[in-house]
Amino acid sequence: MVRPLESLREAWDTLAAGFRSPLLEHDWFMSCAETLHAESDINVVTTWQADKLTGAAPLVSEGGRLAIIGGSRLYEPADWLYSSDEVVSELTDRVLALRQPMILQRIPAESPVARAFDRLSPWRAVAVVRTSADVLAVDTRSSWNAYYEGLSSRITSNLRRLRRKAEKALGRMTVAQSIPGPAEVDAHLETVVAIEGSGWKGRRGSSLGASADLREFFRRYGRRASEKGRLRVSTLSFGTHVAAVELSVVAYRRLWQLKIGYQESLAAYYPGLQLTEVSIRSAFEQGLESYEFLGSAAEWERRWRPEVRQYRAIAVYPMTGTGLAGACRDVAGALWRRLGRRRIDPD
Repeated sequence: MVRPLESLREAWDTLAAGFRSPLLEHDWFMSCAETLHAESDINVVTTWQADKLTGAAPLVSEGGRLAIIGGSRLYEPADWLYSSDEVVSELTDRVLALRQPMILQRIPAESPVARAFDRLSPWRAVAVVRTSADVLAVDTRSSWNAYYEGLSSRITSNLRRLRRKAEKALGRMTVAQSIPGPAEVDAHLETVVAIEGSGWKGRRGSSLGASADLREFFRRYGRRASEKGRLRVSTLSFGTHVAAVELSVVAYRRLWQLKIGYQESLAAYYPGLQLTEVSIRSAFEQGLESYEFLGSAAEWERRWRPEVRQYRAIAVYPMTGTGLAGACRDVAGALWRRLGRRRIDPD
């Protein structure tokens, strides 16, 4: 257990509620801290007004730099928590007082955190703010029929044609959507691992099956989400053949896609896209606000007429020996070239 972080649970989630993202809640960061980092590396910086938590920078020390907890492994959208711009200034001061270089990935472009470092005096620290990978989402507040009619016929007609072809060869397409309890999470996760590992991710060693700590993260976070009735598992089959599976959560009237994978032997029928269509339609029919793809924007996601959410990557080097040494090390290692190219593989 990461005790200092655990003790903040109630105050953390009260503050996080205003951000309307499960990726900024205590369950997310606690699951990351327990499985992806050593407890001794966790360094959460907080601000308080009396007994009320007003700000939190969920940081971890990695390779001589500070980073967002879980950010370097999951590469999902992140941010600090704050009740006002003034709190961001106070948090910035407290983080800079640690006198360590810092890399913040996937901070929303409109976040006051990005603005605070962009305006930072060079006498205090050198800060570089760069464009990071976009995230896509489908606005589901209109009607499904109106949205569907606006999609390219290249995707809608192709999916219908391939569905008929698959049903003729393998059997009727069905989708099972469930809200699993904590005791059912492990079995569903094993299905996700098996399906995802059936293709190129498995061969390349980048699937969940090849990463015990990431697998454990999804297990723990999945259990916590299921305890709140948020976890969703959707499984698409052709006849008796499981073709695709999606792991997601419903929170703040949005559906957040955590993982989606398909059986490579059935790739000719586009099972991942077939399941995505069903899931997006379900978000419309449930009256949700959006379907959030997460990860980094991928070409296959752009077929769904999504909105674009923009993010920033921030590198901060305090004017200290440690900070300047970190800057030299990053330049020598071409860190920013790697960050500029980095993309998460489409699930």
